Amino acid sequence: MKKYFLALVFFIGIMQIAFSQDNTPVAPLINKVKDLSDSVGIILSMPESKDKAKYLYRIGDIYRFSKADSAIFYYSLAEKMALKFNDDQFLPQIHSGIGFVYSRSKSNYSRSLYYAILVKKENESMGIFSPSDDFGIMMEYAYMGSKTKVENLLKNIKPEIISGNFKSNTYSKGTLLGLVGEAYMRINELDSALKYSAWGLRIPEKNKWPYIYYVLAKTHLDKKEYEKSLDYIHKGLPIIKAIKREKNIAQVYACAANDYFGLNNIDSSIYYSRLAYNLGLKNSITEVILNSSQLLFKIYKQQSKFDSAFKYLQITSALKDTLAQQNKINDIDNISLNESIREQEKAEQESQKNKFIIGFAIIFILSFSALYVYNRNKQKESIRKIEDDRKNKELKAAQDLQNSLLPKHLPKRPDLDIATYVRSSTEVGGDYFDFFNEEEGLLISVCGDATGHGVASGMMVSVTKTALNGLASLKPNQMLNRLNSVIKKVDLGILRMSLNVVEFGKNEITLSSAAMPPIYFYNAKDELLEEFSNNGLPLGSLRNEEYVLEKRKFSQGDVLVQFSDGLPEAPNLADELYDYDRLKSLIQNSCHLSAKEIIDTLVKSVDEWMQGRPNPDDITLVVTKKK
Repeated sequence: MKKYFLALVFFIGIMQIAFSQDNTPVAPLINKVKDLSDSVGIILSMPESKDKAKYLYRIGDIYRFSKADSAIFYYSLAEKMALKFNDDQFLPQIHSGIGFVYSRSKSNYSRSLYYAILVKKENESMGIFSPSDDFGIMMEYAYMGSKTKVENLLKNIKPEIISGNFKSNTYSKGTLLGLVGEAYMRINELDSALKYSAWGLRIPEKNKWPYIYYVLAKTHLDKKEYEKSLDYIHKGLPIIKAIKREKNIAQVYACAANDYFGLNNIDSSIYYSRLAYNLGLKNSITEVILNSSQLLFKIYKQQSKFDSAFKYLQITSALKDTLAQQNKINDIDNISLNESIREQEKAEQESQKNKFIIGFAIIFILSFSALYVYNRNKQKESIRKIEDDRKNKELKAAQDLQNSLLPKHLPKRPDLDIATYVRSSTEVGGDYFDFFNEEEGLLISVCGDATGHGVASGMMVSVTKTALNGLASLKPNQMLNRLNSVIKKVDLGILRMSLNVVEFGKNEITLSSAAMPPIYFYNAKDELLEEFSNNGLPLGSLRNEEYVLEKRKFSQGDVLVQFSDGLPEAPNLADELYDYDRLKSLIQNSCHLSAKEIIDTLVKSVDEWMQGRPNPDDITLVVTKKK
């Protein structure tokens, strides 16, 4: 027991230092206390109790600004212990901490929104109706760019904040006004962002939110008012530096770099870009590193300093790949979370139902037991039949939707041999291909893959197809830029769309891609197979993503193959993937065949590879050969 007592004394000392000042960040103070890891180890070995849950939560608080994964780990341990000891009053505090880390450190706003809603439900179950809960939910929708939801929530929140009736133990009025300004900035309502941020700036200094200077600077930057933006940066940077949150400092540097670039002050732009880049690198702030490396690439390219430009182009490309992978992980993580939530709700509903049944049976078991069993079985059968009918109708509707979105006929251009193939992994898949005819002998071919399956992916494909009909006159990369904006505005949650676009001219092809597998181009004259893999992020990921345009000659015998990842990632019985190299080699050796024969060769090969196993993902192929 002595070692536990010593650990608690030491840890209480840490807490007194860490929370001695309301506005002092926790992370920098850790260095003032030695042997934190030893103390944490002793605390982890303590017997389980409500008090141990609170100490674990405090450890999470220490790490929340410096080590996101460690913070979530200790918060989760605290959550498990609080649940074990039915400490319902402490759970909202733990879940608020977890949501904060997912939002501010990991940029996983969907998961953070889940915890914000959970905190509100937990408080309401205890009779606590706090406007701060709605405010937290509103901010997560703002980070997700969901304009309608943010505006609806602000209708009730703004009057309370302005009048001073908004009660919050977390935020001062100056911070609340600043956060409202940030919310408007996130949904691109820039005038409103300036209005509320300016109000927040007039609050007395002790209640002022330091980050509000960045919100004002970033809003003016978005309005291309560079000098006004720099004015707020110079006023606010010393204040933001004083609180020592390096992520915020790096964001200010990145904003300053873009301001100076807008004013054509290139030396200052390079200086602040490098400050932002180095600080972002030190703290693994991907968005800052990406922003500053993109700007440095643009500057060095303009100055014809190609070695430096190439260096930052490589960094930008690698970061985009990392960001796309992280988005994919977040999407998978959030899908798993939603499944878990549905299972939990189902279990709660089943529990309530069982309690009712048991109570009913105790009261009436002697006289109505036989009738109860009969009615219960009949009810189950009726519910099952209704549910089966509902699923069948939904599936039929989804099938009809998917079939209506695919082209009914292939284009008939005398100089092109075109063939297509689609095989869904379930009754309704997320793959999509289409053709758009233009005047003067041009033809647009698209091949895409929406996240998920069923009606949800069908909605994404429907939005994409509708938007494409008005964009066929643009170049492929411009089409993707417009589509990205449309899908971002539609706001289909975690759904994304990968798509490549190819324009066939008379003797030339122009193509661009958003997160699709590589496009293979066979040059018949040189008998070489070229791989186009210069991808941008999936449509709907980042608002201002840019897509690369490629051009090639398209001569007699040349072949272009567009496909989704279902074929190269098809597994055999040993869970080995078919692989892109195998696919590439087979295409290389099959391009002397017709377009239909090439597809037949590829499909036969992958079927033999899977050995009768069903494909877990949709398989789509579009082959175009120059006659």
